Amino acid sequence: MPANLPPQYFAAEKRFRTAKTIPEKIEALQMMMAIMPKHKGTDKLRAELRSRMAKLTAEAERVRATGRRGTSYYVRKEGAGQAALVGLPNVGKSQLVAVLTEATPEVADYPFTTHSSLVGMMPFENVQIQLIDLPPVTDADAQSWLPMVLRNADVLVLVVEQTEDCVSQVESLLEKLEQMRVSVIGTAVSVSALEVSTALILANKSDLAGTQHNYDQLESRYAGEFPVISVSARNGSGLEDFKLKLFEVLDIIRIHTKAPGQEADLSHPVTLPSGSTVADAAELIHKDFRAKLKHARIWGSARFDGQMVKKDYVLKDGDIVEFHI
Repeated sequence: MPANLPPQYFAAEKRFRTAKTIPEKIEALQMMMAIMPKHKGTDKLRAELRSRMAKLTAEAERVRATGRRGTSYYVRKEGAGQAALVGLPNVGKSQLVAVLTEATPEVADYPFTTHSSLVGMMPFENVQIQLIDLPPVTDADAQSWLPMVLRNADVLVLVVEQTEDCVSQVESLLEKLEQMRVSVIGTAVSVSALEVSTALILANKSDLAGTQHNYDQLESRYAGEFPVISVSARNGSGLEDFKLKLFEVLDIIRIHTKAPGQEADLSHPVTLPSGSTVADAAELIHKDFRAKLKHARIWGSARFDGQMVKKDYVLKDGDIVEFHI
């Protein structure tokens, strides 16, 4: 089957060939994979791009480990998804990461305490979601590398604080992101432009007096455009709602695998984008599985437990999959 690649793919491919740095090459590959149609004719090409991505990611990690200049702008993805916290000074991003993960960022009541990216893993049910604490978008020293981190993230969490005008804060964040060529959308949809990121708004410091009016204005202005969540990092209110909403915005499913005649391991699910098929899951488990796969049996979304399905069967969250090769 022919790949039938659109013109935008070849433009991204040219960008990859002319890229001079690892982050630029990774960015171009991400664009190529986002633009590429998803069908049998592109399976081999997609696998090749993933292999290239893995090699470049490993190289970026080696560069980061050696401490060479320019290593702060790439954060390797781990867990079920990656969310970058974006905000103005002193909105409480570091405290949020400290409360939600086991990371230990510097937390203070004065601005600009975060000078580089700091990563923590946030547990949600049976998966871990990666959170990145970043310097304020107004930090001049971070402007050279911050856009790369933002474009690479699966979700941008726009953090504002409720003691000030929340609407003005969001407007400032969107303006700064636009200057970085990072546009955001409020719902998890498939997009072909790399610079478009899914986002939600997290309004912090709900525990402080006089914040309700500012939050009501924020909700009135942006609730129809972005998911809006009110939280307090100080007392923990709203944090569970935030975890659930972030998982929903990531737009992923969790599946469990099992070998024939054995029980499924329900403690460590595999995560995939919503709409993924049995073939997609097989390829994630092992690169050779997709080609060798004959059929699978499904427990969960199937009409009956253990139903035999083909490679193109669309999986649902919580499905148990038994591969047959």
